[in-house]
Amino acid sequence: MGPPYPMLSQRMVKVNASVLQTLPGLERLEATLFEGKTMRQLGRGQEDDKGNDISGFFVVADGGAAMIFHDPNHASRWANNKNQVNIEIGPSLTYVDSGNSQVS
Repeated sequence: MGPPYPMLSQRMVKVNASVLQTLPGLERLEATLFEGKTMRQLGRGQEDDKGNDISGFFVVADGGAAMIFHDPNHASRWANNKNQVNIEIGPSLTYVDSGNSQVS
């Protein structure tokens, strides 16, 4: 799925979490669920550790925080647990160096 907003030459841009409602199966979620929530989206030129272009992809923890968790810190702990990602099924969910020592 391509980026719904124009991408900037940045590592990450923030978009309204309501963008999740454009995904199949999520269109029926209440808009109030996303009020005041944002998601980080990878900017132009971002690549995974194998050199694949991942521009426009979203941060998994932000999507989880928007839909599942009341506390965004809980979502970060969930997403950073390598046991949560099966790299054979979802290779795009592998870790990407964000350039920030406190974010992966």
